[in-house]
Amino acid sequence: MRASSCVGRAYATTVLTLTVLTKIATADAAAPTPFADGLTGNDIYSKIIENRFRSFRQESKLISADRTGRSQESRFNMRWQDFRDENGEALRGILSKTLVKYSHPFDIRHSGYLIQANKGRSNDQFIYYPSRRRVVRVNLRNQSIYGTDFSFEDVIPREAEDFAYQRLADATVEAVPVFVLELYPKEFTDSEYSKIEVKVDKERFVILRSRYWDQAEVEIKRFSAETAGMKQFEGVWVTMKS
Repeated sequence: MRASSCVGRAYATTVLTLTVLTKIATADAAAPTPFADGLTGNDIYSKIIENRFRSFRQESKLISADRTGRSQESRFNMRWQDFRDENGEALRGILSKTLVKYSHPFDIRHSGYLIQANKGRSNDQFIYYPSRRRVVRVNLRNQSIYGTDFSFEDVIPREAEDFAYQRLADATVEAVPVFVLELYPKEFTDSEYSKIEVKVDKERFVILRSRYWDQAEVEIKRFSAETAGMKQFEGVWVTMKS
């Protein structure tokens, strides 16, 4: 695995492994309680957003496995660009743009997606078909990344404006102190999830664990990042393997 960085950009290779879960019974969320540090869920997630470059390029390999051991793999290059000004205001209502281009498997090489995150409204989403040399407007909700159980919502950087937040009791992950948040996607995001729980490294503000519930409130996915596998580029912490 190799990573390097330049001003405003990080180049990283990421391997993600996802386990598809059967229905899991979950207890009711704990009632909100005051915290001595005074941080709200929104405050914490905003710090996660701050821990990223204004633009970056990432090469990813996604391996999706089920309980029987069967797996599927896809690879793609992703470029992300922040469109906010120095005051954090969206330019022409645009928060960010993400370009995703497949490199594997061979039969979908060069297919691409453009996702434009807008302030206060749903994203604009487009797909490029190289065989037809056409760009088509689409809705990527519930659309999986080829050959995997990942969706584009799982891999494209999120915006703080996309959620309502609830902070739960702090915890630890592999002896690392973490904040615990529940994220509730706002209606305009047209999210496939009803709730996402994240555990955030208190020192580096990197998400170490995520759990996802669908619109039927069934837990369907989990995500884990290697706590020892993070690197810092120009003050920004990056998860190298998940």
